[in-house]
Amino acid sequence: MIVNAGLRLWAAQKKQGTGLCVGLDPHVRPLGEKEPEFYTRFISWDGGREALRVFQQLFRAVGSPLFRPVRLPNLTAEFLAGLLAYFLQVVEVAWANGIRVYKPQAAFYERLGPFGLLVLEAICNRLHQLAAAAGEMVFIILDCKRGDIETTQEPYFASYETAYGEDVIPGMGGRFDFDTMTVTTWMGEDVLTPGLPYFRKGKGAIVVTRTSNPSGTTLQDSSVESNPVLALSEKQEPFRFTDGLADTLYEELGGPPISAHEAMLYLTAKFSADNGLDEEGVSPIFSVMGSTVRMTDSFRMLRPGGLALVPGFGAQGGKFSNIEPLLVREGVLAGHWGILASSQAHNFPWLPKYGGQGNPFLLRAELTRAIDDFRKAEKQAYAEACVDYPF
Repeated sequence: MIVNAGLRLWAAQKKQGTGLCVGLDPHVRPLGEKEPEFYTRFISWDGGREALRVFQQLFRAVGSPLFRPVRLPNLTAEFLAGLLAYFLQVVEVAWANGIRVYKPQAAFYERLGPFGLLVLEAICNRLHQLAAAAGEMVFIILDCKRGDIETTQEPYFASYETAYGEDVIPGMGGRFDFDTMTVTTWMGEDVLTPGLPYFRKGKGAIVVTRTSNPSGTTLQDSSVESNPVLALSEKQEPFRFTDGLADTLYEELGGPPISAHEAMLYLTAKFSADNGLDEEGVSPIFSVMGSTVRMTDSFRMLRPGGLALVPGFGAQGGKFSNIEPLLVREGVLAGHWGILASSQAHNFPWLPKYGGQGNPFLLRAELTRAIDDFRKAEKQAYAEACVDYPF
């Protein structure tokens, strides 16, 4: 059985025959309506009626004096039930088309208040049910970008990466069983350290390194150098950016300047190696590398056994040509290009801007088309990069 999260991800991608990762991001107003009533029309879809019954009971419960009343004009049980039914359909169709890698974005669920995590739990549960029924692997990523000091970060890992058969708190088992989650390590490796017990059990983390949002370049691409006069505490001193560390990076990359995100790549690889997490040279600690900007060769120079989550495909206009330097050309990961994430274009493929006919009730056919189109574009990109198609 494969334990290392990086190797499991690659196995799941080879099984599904594409690097595509389908995001699961329930935008409240996909059609731009003034009121969030879009989803109520899908209650009759599979899971909708059962979800409606559950949410109606929950709405009555939050009428207790212990809680603030639910007074959002259109956040109704019908809306939540329809939203869940719609995204369960996205999951069913994507699964039927072979997709085994998924990435819900936490923010879209958190905005639903106390009901959002229940929606997220139901979606995760359906994915695990589909995998169990087929005797296959599913790889689920939580995009939540959590990052804090060690004592605060540990509950994040516990909440989201605890397996179904293990307790989060006494008597309550894991509710999500995510395979990995995005974390922000710009505050240091304290963010990764409490994840070590989870990484050794086969879970992972995805370090936010170089993002697809335009303003990320301000700090992520800025040059770094040592500052020997900087006053640090006794606890901070072991983590000082020293001349020795700068020299190591210069040697790895062929000289200065060194960008902040390159330093992050090196430190991520070092953390994984120092803690014995690499298996067959592959790390369970991935890096976010956005597809909307042209990559350099530094990722593969600093992280030869690293895998990248590559956001920006679909609505953000990410291009395969931007990420050609991420391609692995030999070894156990030969042919790996990244976790090629697309959300809106595969959640709402019926929208005309994504090549659809504008009818949400054609979701099954439109999502099948969108997945097929992605596979064709991906295969063409491999050919243009002169790399054998690994699927």
